[in-house]
Amino acid sequence: MPHKLLVFLFLILLHGGYTHAQKIFTEGTIVYKVTLASAGQKEFTGLYTFTIKGSQIKKELKLSNGYQDIVLLNCGTSTIYSLQSRNNRKYAIQLSMNDAIKSQGKFTAFTIKNEEKNSKNISGFPADKGQINYADGSVAEVYYTKDWRPSQAITFERFPDAKFIPLYFTYTDEQGMVMTFEVKTIEAGPIENAVFRIPADYKMISYEEYKELTK
Repeated sequence: MPHKLLVFLFLILLHGGYTHAQKIFTEGTIVYKVTLASAGQKEFTGLYTFTIKGSQIKKELKLSNGYQDIVLLNCGTSTIYSLQSRNNRKYAIQLSMNDAIKSQGKFTAFTIKNEEKNSKNISGFPADKGQINYADGSVAEVYYTKDWRPSQAITFERFPDAKFIPLYFTYTDEQGMVMTFEVKTIEAGPIENAVFRIPADYKMISYEEYKELTK
């Protein structure tokens, strides 16, 4: 009887382990509600959408003032394009994947301290709270879920190679702009490849060519 009981308990634990195993977010969308407050107290709101399919990521920021920024990343081919409009013309500007990874350098190898499990509920998701500690001594408070983790290390600029999906965080950029992100939806599901294609009405140019246009 004791032996059978041990086997039974083992099977329960094994099943529970699979039930609560962390999932890799390989395909679907993550949408954040965004608030930007400038040093001059101007405030804008919008949505920041991550569309993911395997090694492909589309990041699209849309703000209430009409600003829009779209970035297409393909980690499989190491290509990045920024979709921009200038003087009524549309450009797909090729950026450097190496530069993008390099720009994350100061955020790599972060640690999490003072974790609080199920600290609050954010848009229906139980959120853990933690303090992110970066190598340069700076810290950031973040709410996150460990139910999922991104499939690509580059997905979240300030959390490279994160083993979680951030649900709520705030940071201040070099210009004093305070940016707040709060998850609205996380939906895993099929995504069409067409989402990651550069639209036909965009002209592909290098970053150097784009800099010449902006002079």
